[in-house]
Amino acid sequence: MKILGREPAVLWGLVATLAQAVLLLFNLDNGVQGAANAVILAVAGFLTAAAVSVDAALPALTGLLKAVFALVLAFGVDLPDTTQVAILAVVTALGAFFVRQNVVAKVPVRTPVLD
Repeated sequence: MKILGREPAVLWGLVATLAQAVLLLFNLDNGVQGAANAVILAVAGFLTAAAVSVDAALPALTGLLKAVFALVLAFGVDLPDTTQVAILAVVTALGAFFVRQNVVAKVPVRTPVLD
């Protein structure tokens, strides 16, 4: 758990964004790209929820909302996959910073030792 440190929302948001960017290398059609984005965002939300000690429902709900948004982008709007990922990267970053301010990481704050 220490690998997640004090910023699990930011960490999993970054991992989700990088995973979405890597998927662009595979030239998937818009529907498949959108479904993959939705899965990535939902998993990142639940991993963030598992890494915090209070209000675990907030990151899970945020991840679920981002996943639904990804599906709407994929199947409801005709946008290229690169545009989908660009929009979702911004949404993911905003969501991560929103969650970051409203939850507490399970890893305790380390206070420096002054001699």
